[in-house]
Amino acid sequence: MLPLASPTPHIAAAALRRARKLLFVRLHRHASLPDGAFCEGFEAIVGAIEAELAHEAIVMDTLAFDGLHERLAANALLLASLHRIVMQVEAGDAALGRAALGAACDLLSLHRLTTDLALVLARPSMPVRAAQGAKMAGRRRRP
Repeated sequence: MLPLASPTPHIAAAALRRARKLLFVRLHRHASLPDGAFCEGFEAIVGAIEAELAHEAIVMDTLAFDGLHERLAANALLLASLHRIVMQVEAGDAALGRAALGAACDLLSLHRLTTDLALVLARPSMPVRAAQGAKMAGRRRRP
């Protein structure tokens, strides 16, 4: 995925939420597979997580996200852990893969919440009255 051309925190947060939602759909679909299929496709799921985290890093870097260094360190630990067990899971250890995938989902959920909060706090503030006035002025101009 490409970084946003002219990102604002609001647009970036929406893009990150959508991409994360699609990843979670894929992860949950994979988790529901029978053991054989789960093990066979585990490396592809790890690749999908890696691609999503790389995309998020690009967007967050573009926005000068305050916690980027810490997030990259957490992502590196997650990915190293997943890559380390790929061979075991592919060899048939579905329980290990499912436990790791569950832990990855938990960590990614936590990241989603903290990213949303940080991006909302980074938004330039606009006084409520000014925002309401701008909204009302736009309505008055319409015929």
